[in-house]
Amino acid sequence: MITENENIVNDKDTFLSLRHLVKVYPNGEKAVYDFDLEIAKNEFIVIVGPSGCGKSTTLRMVAGLEDITDGDVYLQNDLLNYKPCKDRKMAIVFQSYALYPQMNVYQNIAFPLTINKYPAPVVNETLLSVAQVKKLLESIGIERIAKAIFSQHSKRMKRKTLVEELAVLLDIEPCSSKLLVGLFRSLDAATKNEIAVKKDVVLSEWLKKLDEKEAAERTKLQESGVKLNEKFHVLNDDGTEKIVSRKLTRFEIRTRVYETADKLDLTPYLDKLPKELSGGQMQRVALGRAIIKNVPVFLMDEPLSNLDAKLRLTMRSEIVKLHNRINATTIYVTHDQVEAMTMATRIVVMSRGFVQQIGTPEEIYGDPVNVFVARFIGSPSMNVFEMEYDKSKNAYTYGGFDIPASKSFKAKYESFYAEKCAEFEQINANFDLTAREKILKVLSVLGENKVKAQTAKKSNLITRTVNFFKSIAKKKEKEKEDVWEKERTVAKEKLEQLRSRTEKGDKVLIGIRPERLEIEKAEAGKKYDGYYVVEPTLTELLGGEYSVHFEFCGRNTVGKLDAKYKLKAGDKIAVKFSAADLYVFDPVTGDVIK
Repeated sequence: MITENENIVNDKDTFLSLRHLVKVYPNGEKAVYDFDLEIAKNEFIVIVGPSGCGKSTTLRMVAGLEDITDGDVYLQNDLLNYKPCKDRKMAIVFQSYALYPQMNVYQNIAFPLTINKYPAPVVNETLLSVAQVKKLLESIGIERIAKAIFSQHSKRMKRKTLVEELAVLLDIEPCSSKLLVGLFRSLDAATKNEIAVKKDVVLSEWLKKLDEKEAAERTKLQESGVKLNEKFHVLNDDGTEKIVSRKLTRFEIRTRVYETADKLDLTPYLDKLPKELSGGQMQRVALGRAIIKNVPVFLMDEPLSNLDAKLRLTMRSEIVKLHNRINATTIYVTHDQVEAMTMATRIVVMSRGFVQQIGTPEEIYGDPVNVFVARFIGSPSMNVFEMEYDKSKNAYTYGGFDIPASKSFKAKYESFYAEKCAEFEQINANFDLTAREKILKVLSVLGENKVKAQTAKKSNLITRTVNFFKSIAKKKEKEKEDVWEKERTVAKEKLEQLRSRTEKGDKVLIGIRPERLEIEKAEAGKKYDGYYVVEPTLTELLGGEYSVHFEFCGRNTVGKLDAKYKLKAGDKIAVKFSAADLYVFDPVTGDVIK
């Protein structure tokens, strides 16, 4: 079991660190409480929870779109709190596609590259171009190079465009393409037309010119004391590559756009406007605009919520494939627990600003820490109903129907309530801000009434002026006492309820997954000892199985039954509960008893 205070990522493996993040708005409303998470490189983290739980606020704090009230965000030990969004090495995909309607797909994807500067090594283009041209002459020969140049010349394009197109065609840098075009244009017309016959002579001349150019450049570098590495990148005095921040060239942008479009199967649509695309294609364009920035962290805020069910299923798998292909580190926010279960490396479950549990999908589903997580994760959700726990029989009872508890449960029950009583006695004895937030978290688990923010609303100018002549400190202390009194009352009530449970058995919340219920079609006249026999209130055929609804403990309960057992109106089912498949929750705090 993993809770919000535990971590499966070692410090040495941490890539992105979210340390005790807190968000309080100016009106005093606290949106996020102590969000603490260490993320390893290439993890796919999904933050899931109902609307208003603080998941998008957390994501926006990481992205730099919201100020952080307290806590720190580190990316590879680099503090990001005070860095603007553009310097955080992150890309965000929003719920809305946010595409520019007047730009085609190519322009939308390329847009981030056209407005920002990016770090790039300083390259000696003379030596790089000489090396690439020599390698090209050796690999494909002068005839094929001439043919490529002739094919581009026939399109009657400008020289700058010709150089870029030839660079793409021959897979070389624009500086090398420019050198190649210059060499070709230095030939007379007769030689150009008879290149196949005179190729040896032309090759000899070109190699001589390239050698002279290389020798001259190396002499120049030696005189100036500039050093290069094997990639022809300029080196600093300490041997590291010299880096400058610059805008990308048209060739570099084009290359990256086509690479990105190919990954997302968008190449056929590069000339289309957003209005000509389907929802899934627009979503892929939005993803393309994010991944083209080549950043280490991707943030996604419910990117699939605007798509239909079938397309959402397809895009879900595409996002995971893309994440794995580019070795990204992703934080994905959603309210859809199916997305969380199918996509995540680890899941963070939130409610009312509190992290309820952090763990792998298997841990979250199979070992929920409280009743909120148990109900929220799973489709259909876990069945939860109230039963009496009879200590003398060590069984859960309701209306004469008994479910035997495991042999070790009685000891676990008594140990759990002894610990909880001690914990709440401490809370009541020292009721500070930490204790208050523990009470608020209990309320968030049980879904009980939300308590107002602890800070009073800001007064208007007239009220502030009047208050200036009063004892401000005393009044603020009284306001604080009045606000906290509600939580103090809740803490006292919870302690009394916990103490009463140590004296006698009482109601508990029993949970069981629909697929863990043993259901069979009841036959007339057959005895079903240990089974609960009932007539279904609703049966839903879902292809290979029925989703069977029935009343149990005054609650609608759902189970699964193989479709080969055909159910019709008036049929009854026999339901068996296995103690090994039951989850038992404390109705006072919502925590699991185990």
